[in-house]
Amino acid sequence: MRARISRSTVHGAVRVPGSKSYTIRAAVCSAIADGESFIDGSLESDDSSAVFECLRLLGADVRKVDDGVLVRGGPLCASDTPLWCRESGATFRFLAALAATIPGTTTLRCAPSLARRPMRPLLDALHQIGAECAFDASAGTLVVRGNRRRSGHVAMRGDVSSQFLSALLLSGARYGAGLRVELSSPVVSERYVAMTGDCMQRFGGEVHVSGDSRIYEVRGGGLTPTRYVVEGDWSGAAAVLALGALAGEVVVSELHPTSLQADVAMLDLLERMGACVETHESSIIVSRASLAPCAFHIADAIDLLPVACVLAAAASGVTTLTGIARARDKESDRVAAMSDGLARLGVRVDVEDDRMSVHGGTAHGGAVTSAGDHRIAMAFGILGAVVGDVAVDGAECVSKTYPGFWDMLVSLGVEVTLDE
Repeated sequence: MRARISRSTVHGAVRVPGSKSYTIRAAVCSAIADGESFIDGSLESDDSSAVFECLRLLGADVRKVDDGVLVRGGPLCASDTPLWCRESGATFRFLAALAATIPGTTTLRCAPSLARRPMRPLLDALHQIGAECAFDASAGTLVVRGNRRRSGHVAMRGDVSSQFLSALLLSGARYGAGLRVELSSPVVSERYVAMTGDCMQRFGGEVHVSGDSRIYEVRGGGLTPTRYVVEGDWSGAAAVLALGALAGEVVVSELHPTSLQADVAMLDLLERMGACVETHESSIIVSRASLAPCAFHIADAIDLLPVACVLAAAASGVTTLTGIARARDKESDRVAAMSDGLARLGVRVDVEDDRMSVHGGTAHGGAVTSAGDHRIAMAFGILGAVVGDVAVDGAECVSKTYPGFWDMLVSLGVEVTLDE
């Protein structure tokens, strides 16, 4: 599908979908808990559908109810049917660790784009706690032979993906005497690990952190069912807030400026670039302003890279983004995808190993590809509202995390035409 976006002026209010990261964490916690939990405001997207469908195959009772999902957890079992995790990295990694605690053999499948992403540190960790794992990246399959152990002790790297540590922490609650994880290097994207601990705490779990955030200990014994309210998604909201800064004014409700989500860093980026930002207890207002270039380290909020590139393209001057290396291992190589797309729209981008410099103020219309990446599609959709005459091929990929994205743009006044 191709999305054609015209230059537009925007004004209005939106409520972004629930956080993908919290929805997936709450889903896993609900399946582990012995009893019935309700996830209120859960995200409805490809990624969230993947985790709920997989948990159902592992024995959880999952039902859609009103504005949320009812999950009855408890005893879990190995699945005779492969778990189709689609492109959801969190689902694939979290459920690999969960399968390691379930006696029997479970097979997980993932999309090719996900199979190319790192897995070895997690597989090594699962081996240390007695699980047998066989990963075939070319086929996108992971076979896990799990078991129930009284306790576990794992040593692993922390500098590849925070999802590996989060996966172990979530499954650690299933060990009777808990799980201890010692990191040989600092954890990347530490806020995502904090989100995991926060979510587990809502389900009665406990994660103790010591040794300058190198030692994580999970209290075992299971989790307690609860009603969990999912907060708004800062990753999806970032594109909406950028739209306000570039093309008018937007109000985003149910968005908390004190959130643990890493992409709350969007507020800092907008303010550094001179956008008009008003923060309230549960909403953010962003208005158009002449943006100035800045230097911004993005490693701890790496999903912001596409939107940051778009803001930089609209600023007058050179914006330097550092800490970009891990963006190459997402749903696409986001550094290459944004560099190529911006070049097609008349924007010069200089790239080094861990740095990119975007020369703003020269963007014009043209055709770009999403590279099958929801963040790339949303970012170029926003830029299209500013420069006009932008066509984004592969626009349907926004369904991964924000199925209503293009309709949301239209509701704010953006002229969007979708061609099959």
